[in-house]
Amino acid sequence: MNANLKAIAIGRLVPVKRFDVLIDAWQNLPNQLSIVGDGPERIRLKSQVEDLDLQDRVHFLGERTDVLELLAEHQLIVISSEREGFGYVLLEALQAELIAISTDTGIASDLLPQDYLINPLTSKSVTVAIQRTLTEFERAKRDFAPIWNKAREMTVKHMVENTLKTYRDTVLRTQSKNR
Repeated sequence: MNANLKAIAIGRLVPVKRFDVLIDAWQNLPNQLSIVGDGPERIRLKSQVEDLDLQDRVHFLGERTDVLELLAEHQLIVISSEREGFGYVLLEALQAELIAISTDTGIASDLLPQDYLINPLTSKSVTVAIQRTLTEFERAKRDFAPIWNKAREMTVKHMVENTLKTYRDTVLRTQSKNR
């Protein structure tokens, strides 16, 4: 397992995001984990990190405006939420070519291979998924190459361009039929 690979988790520090489970899982992992976000759970989560003596590996970065730059400094994103809406953080991480491990929420099940979905959400299942991914990181990069390509197409700009192309093609077909 490559201990030099860095992981990131991003979100509001609220119970539904289950950062407590992620932190608990980190007891068995040598890698660095950056937690980006703020919220009412911050004090409790920091206390959990101290109680588990993980201060050298788990770092709270607070609320940030440079998330895209932070993603570029990491190789893995872990999403431990019980519930998600669309999952924009996942999409941004995939567009930045991070390997993703996520609970089966939001768009995760539509984008990620089964091996990278956490189910059930327990500290043990999180640990196992991360250890497997970090041990087979080259395989993970091969698994994610087509996913990264697909994620790059899932932007507002790309959607607008495709919609305009569809309209242009439709107008041209209609005009050629009317001649």
